[in-house]
Amino acid sequence: MGFFDLFKQKKNVWKVLLVEDDVPLRQFVAERLVTLGVDVIETGDGATVLELIKKHQPDCVVLDIMLPGKSGMQILEELRADDKKTPVVMLTTLSGEGGLKLEAAKHNAVFLNKANTALEVVIETVLRNLDEDIKEHNDK
Repeated sequence: MGFFDLFKQKKNVWKVLLVEDDVPLRQFVAERLVTLGVDVIETGDGATVLELIKKHQPDCVVLDIMLPGKSGMQILEELRADDKKTPVVMLTTLSGEGGLKLEAAKHNAVFLNKANTALEVVIETVLRNLDEDIKEHNDK
């Protein structure tokens, strides 16, 4: 059984806050998550993220680093001041990612470079952060 099939069998309802200002990318990721049974809240504006987190209490946050209104790293730092547990997946196309990767790790976030990561890997990373039972599943 494949990873995505295993996830679809779950009866849980998860919420993901998807923060990405690249509209086609955000729509693709959102549509893929919805087909897997995930409720998705979307925004492309960094200034509204913390309010959306308080309002919707997502199970995972997918957060672009370069956003209008407020940077993803600034949002992550502010989120971690109050919430150390909600999984966060950081996305970027920035070069010099070494420092960003360390900063994300310092705040207990997963870091992915969009330029070097297939979109299905982004989806799988989000799903692994939603469900402990499938977190360690290997699709071999």
